[in-house]
Formats: sequence, structure tokens, C-alpha cells
Amino acid sequence: MPKSKLSVLREIARERIILLYKLAVERARKGDHVLARRYVEIMLKISAKARVKPPRYIRRGYCRSCKIPLIPGVTSRVRVRSKGSVTRVVVSCLACGWMRRYVVKT
Repeated sequence: MPKSKLSVLREIARERIILLYKLAVERARKGDHVLARRYVEIMLKISAKARVKPPRYIRRGYCRSCKIPLIPGVTSRVRVRSKGSVTRVVVSCLACGWMRRYVVKT
């Protein structure tokens, strides 16, 4: 049974999203933040156009504010905060200061 044209296009879009994210991380590690930011912007346009949801590690892997890939120690800071019975992982962008908090299930 042949795949529909839409599913083939979405599969191609997923592959390109993953490739662009890898290139963005590589560029950010080398210090070329402008090109890394551009790769993330293109990745987001492809996912919107093809209506494909990127994998979770990619959705959590870039700053929603300045679109730079978040690499711990290079472009982001990762902290664990506990308050009572709730534990959170806080990821801060070092470029713009944007923060994202993830609840850790214990």
C-alpha cells in the first residue's frame, strides 16, 4: 500500500527539522550564533508549513525568545530548584535571560 503524498511530505519535513537542529547546535558550539539562530528559524518555518510537531528534545532545545539553541554551559544555564515537595529544572538562556521551568516527577 503506497504512502499518501502528505505523509511522505511530513516525513521529509521531520528529517529536515532534525538535520537543521543538529546544524544549529554545531554552529552555536563554534560561536556562530547568527547562523545558528537562522537555522532554528528555518526549522520552525518548515514545521509550521508541514504541520509537523518537532520531537520533544528539539522543542525544549531552543530559546523561545531569541531562537538560539540551548546548550548547557555554552548558551544556557541549568539549575535544579526544590521548594517543598515540588522539584523543578530551570533552564536560563544566557543570551536574553529567558527562563523555562520543567517540573520533575518524583
